[in-house]
Amino acid sequence: MTSCRTRIAFAVLLGLTAAASAQDQPAATGAPTPLGGPSATAPDAAPADQPPAADSNPVEFKPGMVEAQPAVTTGDLSGLVDGPPVGTLDDAHGGLGQSMWVNSPREPVETLLDRIPLVSADPFVRGLARRVLLTPSDAPAGAAKRALVTIRIEKLLQGGLIDDAGSLAAALHLDNDPDFTRVQAEALLYAGRDKDICGDLTATRLTSPDPFWLELRDYCFVASGDSASAELAHAALEGLGVKDPAFDVLVADALTGAKKPVPAIDHPTALHIFLMRKAGLVVTNAMAAKLGTVANMFAARDPRNPPADRLAAASRIAATGALGNAELLSILNTQVIPAKDLAQAQAVSAKLLFLPAQGLLRRAALLETQPPAKTDLVLAALSAGGHPGRLPQTAALQGGVALAIKPAPTIAAGRPLIQRALVLIGKVDAASAWYAGAAEGEDLEAFRVLADIAAPSAPRDAAAQAAYGWFAVNAAPQKNPDAQAALALGLADVLGGPMPTAARSLAANLEGMRWPGPRPNSADIRSLEEAASQPGRKGEVVLRVLDIVGANGPHDLPADVTIECVRVLVQAGLPNEARALAVEALAMP
Repeated sequence: MTSCRTRIAFAVLLGLTAAASAQDQPAATGAPTPLGGPSATAPDAAPADQPPAADSNPVEFKPGMVEAQPAVTTGDLSGLVDGPPVGTLDDAHGGLGQSMWVNSPREPVETLLDRIPLVSADPFVRGLARRVLLTPSDAPAGAAKRALVTIRIEKLLQGGLIDDAGSLAAALHLDNDPDFTRVQAEALLYAGRDKDICGDLTATRLTSPDPFWLELRDYCFVASGDSASAELAHAALEGLGVKDPAFDVLVADALTGAKKPVPAIDHPTALHIFLMRKAGLVVTNAMAAKLGTVANMFAARDPRNPPADRLAAASRIAATGALGNAELLSILNTQVIPAKDLAQAQAVSAKLLFLPAQGLLRRAALLETQPPAKTDLVLAALSAGGHPGRLPQTAALQGGVALAIKPAPTIAAGRPLIQRALVLIGKVDAASAWYAGAAEGEDLEAFRVLADIAAPSAPRDAAAQAAYGWFAVNAAPQKNPDAQAALALGLADVLGGPMPTAARSLAANLEGMRWPGPRPNSADIRSLEEAASQPGRKGEVVLRVLDIVGANGPHDLPADVTIECVRVLVQAGLPNEARALAVEALAMP
């Protein structure tokens, strides 16, 4: 039977909730939406006309999850939804400008922002997506379904950029937007922003009957020394049927340093993770396996976890880009690898997940003393089991070993893949050494163009001019040129470098051909070109390019589509970004 204390707590709670309703603060409804990455899942929502019973199981809120909210329509008053422009990247620090979508329609911006491929290990895609999300900008005009800042914080959390998400979350307050306040609280907790977690930015905790907010209310009252109010909040949780013994222990551990053993956490949230970190406890691999990107980051980074557990956590998020390549290498270097596995590294690696396979092949290559065998191991690692789209990441992980291999005729078969990988890590001179004395041909000429685009210099300019001349003779339409020729000439053309007249004319012809590969629909290309032709739509151009390129980078895009994306980036005043995309596209096998 419900105790008197619990009934009193419920009365207080209902009074607070009613007061909030009187102020037109909508209650959060619906099923959670995953924020923390692919491993976060949402439970089925209860029917709207059947509220859960008081003794039902509590809704499972995993870190990086927010409650879905009814659409908020504001007509032309979108500024009231979005608040003032906030962000950490101004024009002087990589931002895209406060007017980056001032002339863009609101609806496609919201849609594209929600699809932005920040969860990516591709450096061009991830880097440019991050800049869009962190640029302070005026909101586009039009009816709003969600505040853009909510989507931005959500995406940063999904990508594991918790400090960026925390900075954005702490920068503003939006009234009457429970969708935003939940995402904001998640970001503040993950970023460990103690001063903001119990302040005005999380005032929803004082009125919401949701278990997440009640637990945050309880913690904040305990942290402030208000034990009476904390007891009321705790009683309200009991009245809802919420049993969370781990929370009680974590609060005590976090505030007293007691280090008591923590019971199993059945439904961990961002608050549990915050309390664990505040108490100096380890986010274990077992716990991270139940959660999303952020928890796996913490588990992978913590040296108190066993090396194998750190590798397991890192493996789950290796494709997200949340862990930098230097962090991944550090984790790989701590692994103990059996000698029998090293002796047959290629065969064993074929049965492993991506990151353990990379670690095994790298260790075996480092230990190998025979150049041909070392080269074979590096090539196996760079090819990533037939996934060429991961070359930017494998190049970063294996580049140091590749640099140690001296180019020789006996290992020339691996030349194209190794030199492309070296270009991707900025070692153009080392890559060029692999072509010393090579006979002219398409591989050599394409590399000369790639090297000049990646790191222009007088010698490389001269070599590129010779390559353009070779293509003009050998890649004419009647000679059935392939996509590599089209890509090399077309990218050089749209980037505006000097080219012989015949080569530029051929480039225009090849750009106009339809090349094989996954092709966006023609409406998307037209929308991209329209946005690029108008000022005040730079942000939309970037979103549309990222949407076309996708999280896996440009490796399988048709040559003509890649060339068009580079062209519109140049047209939008983003020449450095255009060059980065061109280098990556040309370097892909």
